[in-house]
Amino acid sequence: MESRQVRHFLAAYDSGTFAGAGEMLGLSQQAVSKSILRLEAQLGVRLFERDGRRVRPTSYAELFLPHARTIAAETDRFRADLGDMLGGRHGRLRIGVGPSAAADVVATAVKALLAERPNVRLSAMAGIYEMMVNDLLLGKLDVIVAVRQVDRHDPLIREEALGDIRYVVLAGASHPLAGRGPLKLGELKGARWLAGANIGAVEHAIEASFRAEGLPRPRPEIETTSVIFTLAMLDAGTHLAILPEMLVTRDLEIGRLVRIDVDAEPWTRSLIVATRVRAPKPPVVDAFMENLVAAMR
Repeated sequence: MESRQVRHFLAAYDSGTFAGAGEMLGLSQQAVSKSILRLEAQLGVRLFERDGRRVRPTSYAELFLPHARTIAAETDRFRADLGDMLGGRHGRLRIGVGPSAAADVVATAVKALLAERPNVRLSAMAGIYEMMVNDLLLGKLDVIVAVRQVDRHDPLIREEALGDIRYVVLAGASHPLAGRGPLKLGELKGARWLAGANIGAVEHAIEASFRAEGLPRPRPEIETTSVIFTLAMLDAGTHLAILPEMLVTRDLEIGRLVRIDVDAEPWTRSLIVATRVRAPKPPVVDAFMENLVAAMR
């Protein structure tokens, strides 16, 4: 089996036709078809059922798929690492960073890593965990650090919990509720709310707390994925928001925001670090994860 055959298989699987695979790869349809026929002969199984111009993956193709993606990802990783070594770099690290809570922890760990390994080539890309998983599986990312928003299990992904992130009710310093003592959830009735989009399973815990008091879950006037916009709106003192406390530590310290203490069970989600199960972990990944653990302390 050759790595180019693996790429031809992946292109055909993703495009659904040999012609489409050829366009993706810059090859003719016949070249892709012959390559996959040779791969099928070597494996001794049929990977695609030919149906006119389209091809349908067989159960053998589905079995081969995660292995093929790993082979392609690790081949790309080796070529990148080799290029870095030839260029005087010592290791490459590609991090997927979840919005909000993960940013400070990752930044602290990265600064420590670069102090230890100044020749590391590093990139950090932001995104929602569920959207970054595919890039992790494809080898475009080496590690993801994010709040787990959806409880699920993927046998190809290794998840390790770094600790819990607490979500709290926040307001601008000029909000009418700022400076009040602990409040019952019922005292928030009538408040104007701003909510982060895609905050995931923690919404269920928040809703359960309000339901236990016989109250509906707060309905936001505004939904946003922008942290900068959220902070600007809270500055006006007109809205409340529920956000990860870690996200706004500095704003709380300088008094830009205030925490509204409410009588409810803590709302938490796990901050996790995710890596591919089948991929070898280079020393730079292990070093980064050690620094992550230290940063969480």
